[in-house]
Amino acid sequence: MAELGAPSVVTIGTFDGLHLGHRALLQRTQELARRRGLRSLVFTFSRPPQSYLGRAKPLLMPAEKRITLLKQSVDQVIVSEFPEIQPLSPQEFVTQILHERLCARAVVVGSNFCFGRNRAGNVSTLQHLGSELGMDVHVVEPIFVQGEQVSSTAIREALQAGDVERATRFLGNPPQLWGRVIAGEGQGRVLGFPTANLALDPDLLVPREGIYAAQVFYENERRAGALYIGRRPTFDGARISIEVHILEADLKKELGLYGTELAVQLFARLRDDQCFSTLEELRAQIQADVEVTRQFFARWHKKTSRFPE
Repeated sequence: MAELGAPSVVTIGTFDGLHLGHRALLQRTQELARRRGLRSLVFTFSRPPQSYLGRAKPLLMPAEKRITLLKQSVDQVIVSEFPEIQPLSPQEFVTQILHERLCARAVVVGSNFCFGRNRAGNVSTLQHLGSELGMDVHVVEPIFVQGEQVSSTAIREALQAGDVERATRFLGNPPQLWGRVIAGEGQGRVLGFPTANLALDPDLLVPREGIYAAQVFYENERRAGALYIGRRPTFDGARISIEVHILEADLKKELGLYGTELAVQLFARLRDDQCFSTLEELRAQIQADVEVTRQFFARWHKKTSRFPE
């Protein structure tokens, strides 16, 4: 890994979700670093600044996943705790963090970038302070898809509304959940459709309740699955449950997943959650959901000649 004191091109942010706007920042950072023979560097936070300011928002991605993916995109990732830099004025941040600590020769930011105590600094401030220290500032304009600006907020809104297609457009990939497999009550197995029950990090966003056609990273393979997010109103309706039936999965292997982590990508929302009068009605509907999921991925595979990435 490059030494901390090596000259660098730096981009700054939380990068929650790593959507198309974030990718534009990372790409510009890489290009500038390559062209100038410098290291590319991301300065990010273990938790978003809003989490410390009373404006916490549900996250799109666990911190460790986000940081792992960032490390695949640049030469180095520096993870800071926001309270460490929160008291710094804009000038102190530029001088102490960017110039002295990160040895930035260029900084890549979005047009709405704000920094320093009470968000007192903006792009103009950064350009002025940077020019005094021999630091170029490169501004990446917002990314628009079908006339809508890409942002983590827009992706949260889409997922909370169950609009998987819109979230996918902004992310550049299907939205994803990560959860540890926990023991359930065995009702899916009784119905003939065993499920892996997922415990999500409480800081992560939970998409709108319903049934989804999903892809599960399972036993080092990709498998189609029917994902359920809801309160199981046919049974008790007391708490939200997130569980996935993996198509064509071996039941014994599925039972052996307890304690492991599954990644689940959402491709389409099939229907709302609903209450059934009898278990037979519920079983018939699950069978229909499984068949719709199977057909969905069959069409996808035929259209793309590959399994979804």
